Amino acid sequence: MYLQAREIDRQVVGHLDSWFETKRRELFRLMFGLTDSALMELKRTTSQLLDKLKARTAEHKNVSAFLAASDPRSDDELRAELKQLRDTLGRAEAGLRSLRTELEEQTAADTALRQELQNAIRSARQAEEEVAAAADLVEARHAVVAQVHLDLSRLARSATAIDQLSPFEFVVCPRCMQSLAARSVEDDHCLVCLQPDPVEADIDPAAIEETRTTLQQQLEDAQRIQQSDEAHLQAAQERSQQLNFVVSSLRRQLDAQTRDAVAPRFDAIAEASSRVAALKATIDAITQLRESWARVRTIEADIRAIKAERARVNKVIKEKSEQLKASQTLVGDLSTEFGQLLTGWNLPWVDTAVIDRDTYLPVINSQPFESLQASGGGIATSVNLAYSLTLLAFGLDHADVLVPSLLVIDSPRKAFGNNDSDRQRAAEIYSRFRTMADAYGERLQLIIRRQRPPTNHQRILRQGGVRLRQPYGAWRRPPRSRPRRPPRKRSGRLTRRYPRPGSARRPVRSYLDRRQDNTCGARPAAKKALKGADQLGHA
Repeated sequence: MYLQAREIDRQVVGHLDSWFETKRRELFRLMFGLTDSALMELKRTTSQLLDKLKARTAEHKNVSAFLAASDPRSDDELRAELKQLRDTLGRAEAGLRSLRTELEEQTAADTALRQELQNAIRSARQAEEEVAAAADLVEARHAVVAQVHLDLSRLARSATAIDQLSPFEFVVCPRCMQSLAARSVEDDHCLVCLQPDPVEADIDPAAIEETRTTLQQQLEDAQRIQQSDEAHLQAAQERSQQLNFVVSSLRRQLDAQTRDAVAPRFDAIAEASSRVAALKATIDAITQLRESWARVRTIEADIRAIKAERARVNKVIKEKSEQLKASQTLVGDLSTEFGQLLTGWNLPWVDTAVIDRDTYLPVINSQPFESLQASGGGIATSVNLAYSLTLLAFGLDHADVLVPSLLVIDSPRKAFGNNDSDRQRAAEIYSRFRTMADAYGERLQLIIRRQRPPTNHQRILRQGGVRLRQPYGAWRRPPRSRPRRPPRKRSGRLTRRYPRPGSARRPVRSYLDRRQDNTCGARPAAKKALKGADQLGHA
């Protein structure tokens, strides 16, 4: 155990540290046999079960609130409504299947008429294609006849031009009206176009007449073929009209047969299909709600199981605690010894002193340890010392109490004054150190850290066989190696001399650092014990 100087009048074994407080209590129970590893494991299990119970309870609350806000119906009401909806859905699907069967039967009765209508439509489409082809052919015949007419007209104009214009000699150009008299032209060439004059055979009237006769024969043949194609086109158009009329008649007949039988069934099928879809959507929504209710039931089952397991673990904890209850008397004995020791020191304002059976902390005048700080740090330090010394002595007197036999006290006179009562109280504390050293001898390791105890306390400890070692030496100022140089005055300001840049400069060390180096022959064992005490206090 280690009583730090900064904590000796503030807290008892770190009880103000919220993170360490639970571990401190469990450690006290282990030392006094109030618990064991099995009981600690059971307590850890019940703590985990409690956390799980809280989580599942919060989840149950959230899911129940969601269900109450989304739909006020209970699970039983949803189950009854779901059964009714499924029955309704079965009847609706059966009616839809019946309508579709009737429609298929009616459609089979009209199959012949529909086949005849399809054939008529196919024939009408072929007739329309034939009409289009005949129309294209007639148009081509018209183009041939027109071309023959153009050839005959051109031949007539050419013969007339030859007959009328061949006797004349052009003296001016018929296009630009310029004179052609001075124009040099070869013989047998045209004066206007400068081309050779046509031979006599080209302008023979018999040849022209023969050409006209040939063209007349071609025109007659083309007109005869054109008349034949026009007759074929007219026949194709009449056939197409007849087939279209047949298609219209068959459609009217089919419409008349299905108007009273098929159309109402189509409307009924559409209405039944929409009703089936609505019922399925409603069933899906109710199913999702029932899944949430199933989750609630699962959570409730988990909560019941956790409560049952927690009750079983608590029962086992109670049985184990009853088995270890005999160790509670040790805490009572410890509290009695603590009260006797603290009362014997005659502290002011201290009437009763006990150790709480739940927190295992000192309670003075039915007040916690924290309230003693208002009465002065010396009172709190004395209570903390009495608690640690009582715990140490109790562990040495009882072999089954697992208290360490090492106690390190840092500055036991912290917050003590120099009046007569404070000196008397300090003397009683050091006398207690001597008494414990006499009683337990080598079984006890007691390390008191202080720069220099008062002379009378040294006498008390030496009488009890306690060896004193001063790790920090005597309180004296170490001699200086050289006198201090006074600051020099420059330009009206006080300046201190510093070494030049780049030169070696010793680190600045405080007076306490230099005093700490002067151990005055302290043994390495004492230094090692102090270092171990510091590490134990941090642990």
